Amino acid sequence: MAEMASVGVNTINRFEDGQDARLSSVDKMKRALESAGVVFLSDGQTIDGGPGVRLAKK
Repeated sequence: MAEMASVGVNTINRFEDGQDARLSSVDKMKRALESAGVVFLSDGQTIDGGPGVRLAKK
């Protein structure tokens, strides 16, 4: 993930641990996940109405 997002491994570890991360790093991680097929869903797009993620249809 760190390599795909062009961020440091420590950045990933801190983010996963719930610590602060730069907005630019979070944006890079999100773009890397999206390029791997992850779709981010906003409120109202999931069964329970909250935000979520899913894999893109092929």
